[in-house]
Amino acid sequence: MPKASSNPTQRPRKRPSTTTPERSSGRDAVERILAMLVVVFGGIAVVGFAATLAHVAFRDGNAFFAGIAWQYAYWLPLVALPIMIVCVVVLVIMGARGKARRN
Repeated sequence: MPKASSNPTQRPRKRPSTTTPERSSGRDAVERILAMLVVVFGGIAVVGFAATLAHVAFRDGNAFFAGIAWQYAYWLPLVALPIMIVCVVVLVIMGARGKARRN
């Protein structure tokens, strides 16, 4: 069996033990919330697109898709996409300001 290398770059370093968790700032919490909102509003928009397509495709042949609620499904993407875009812009601005402040 070959010997282990004596090169220190090929041996894994011991990681320092962290007993106290790092405190997260309010900025980190807001960024996490904005990231979750982007995903949620993106999902709502996709569901709205799918519901609109289902309503248009099946409204004449199926009584379930001819209901009133399906007629308003096209509003989901029209509302969710602009809110999602605003959240993305705010998230990018907050990230850039935080990075500039650190540097």
